Amino acid sequence: MKRRQRGLRGLLVATLLLGAAELWCRTHPPPSLLDVPAAQAGDETLMRGNPWLLWELIPGEHFEQGGHVTVNAAGFRDRARGPRTRPRFLAVGDSSIYGFGVDDEEVFTSRLEATHDADFINAGVPGYSTWQSLNLTRGRALALDPDVLIVGNLWSDNNFDSFVDRELLADYAGWMQSPVSRVRSALQASAVFRTLDWHLRVSRRAEAARTVGWQAGSTAPRSGSRRVSVRDYTTNLAEFCALMHERGGGVVFLLLPNREDIVQRAPSPAWGPYRAAMREVARGCGAPLVDGPASFQQSGASADALFIDQMHPSAAGHARLAEAVGAALAAAGWPGSPLRVGPRPALLEVPPDPYEGHGGTAEAADARPDSVALTLQVSDGLLPATVAVFDADRDEGAEPLGSAPLRADQVSGGQAALTIRLSRLPSRIRVEVEGAGRRTGSAPVTAGAATVDLR
Repeated sequence: MKRRQRGLRGLLVATLLLGAAELWCRTHPPPSLLDVPAAQAGDETLMRGNPWLLWELIPGEHFEQGGHVTVNAAGFRDRARGPRTRPRFLAVGDSSIYGFGVDDEEVFTSRLEATHDADFINAGVPGYSTWQSLNLTRGRALALDPDVLIVGNLWSDNNFDSFVDRELLADYAGWMQSPVSRVRSALQASAVFRTLDWHLRVSRRAEAARTVGWQAGSTAPRSGSRRVSVRDYTTNLAEFCALMHERGGGVVFLLLPNREDIVQRAPSPAWGPYRAAMREVARGCGAPLVDGPASFQQSGASADALFIDQMHPSAAGHARLAEAVGAALAAAGWPGSPLRVGPRPALLEVPPDPYEGHGGTAEAADARPDSVALTLQVSDGLLPATVAVFDADRDEGAEPLGSAPLRADQVSGGQAALTIRLSRLPSRIRVEVEGAGRRTGSAPVTAGAATVDLR
């Protein structure tokens, strides 16, 4: 009897404690992913967290970086839209598509709508990767019944950040499709469960999910990997084709430019594999490709005129994008013929990515396969000298792929070893040494190495 009474008292105490904990948690809830404090207008884009999109735009009107921004109820930088009454285009992508730093009317989608009898809706969001844009397209954009998607994701996918999109999205929303989803859904009614779930699972990555790296200057440690691998990026781009093919619509891929395309300082840029992937998917799907870099180069305008920083187009840059997209649409026969995209390609070549897993482009520089390890047989009479590497199959007047100095203290017994980073790695190289005299020799490249006799 006493044991039963003690058991009942224990159960009563536990119930009271649980009830008190529930009451306390209800009056002191953990921060919701949908309640992220808004950024200050005038400095940053206004964002809030979302477990399926990681973050989204906050509806309303404000000014940021000197530009007037209007965000509708769907979270698009656009006015409210009703049912479709004419051809409808919808652009997805990151901050370059969104139009960071320029006014609503200056963004390329607004310019296109002003000059074409069609809707051009801007669904770009700063910091968005292809994973986020796909979720946004499925969850909201397709409800607007677009005829054509303009896909301009690049910079966020290729970025090295503190998280990997696939993993972070799985942490936030993946459990909802797991065998325990029903149990979790029932437990969500408990404030205690929500509090524990926040502290044990969600809060560990909540801050990373809210941070748009280029804007907030996150100090979180880098993951060592791209936000979206080149393989996933290729697959995601092809998924846009599949979505619109099923609907009888079209896709236009927009290859985004940046300042380096004008000043041409990066012979082997970290974003190169991603541009190659977009070209490959556009070819495989039979979709028009707007070559933004080529268009900006052909404009003859300076980088300062076309960009407000490293990669965000200025008002003049957006005008150039609008011209390039308009020209691509005309070349594809629109509006006389509706745009149609082919199905997802059965086979796609995924470009290799020498930067993946190194934590950033600087960290990966020495690991890139476009470096050649040279063993040179040289005579002391040449030194000091400059070693230049050429493609042996190109004409003599071609520019060198790379060069490096060679000092006397680098030579021992008539042999020198050095590694030279190249703009690309050919199968056979020609090496020229220019010092007190001039010597040249050639050799095949095997596993990134070559031995050349220059005596």
